[in-house]
Amino acid sequence: MMEPRSNATIKALASLAELSANQLEEGVSVEEVIATLRKAAETVREVVEADETIEDEASDGDLAQDLTPLQFPEDVAAKSDEETDEEPVLNAG
Repeated sequence: MMEPRSNATIKALASLAELSANQLEEGVSVEEVIATLRKAAETVREVVEADETIEDEASDGDLAQDLTPLQFPEDVAAKSDEETDEEPVLNAG
């Protein structure tokens, strides 16, 4: 089962903080640690923006796919065609 994004994000931030602390303890320069943190921030932003784009596209597409023509028995459909020239009724399903 996949973890919710918020839990995964919190765990990733904790791991990143631990990595940074370990790097500093091991004598890695502050500049290199900062570069690592900036690269991680950039990557997270790219993933979040991609997820938002995918969600936006999916929600628009899902709405259009959920609208299917409502099927009536032939005698009811024939009456309604004779009585009115309205657009077909769509069923969100």
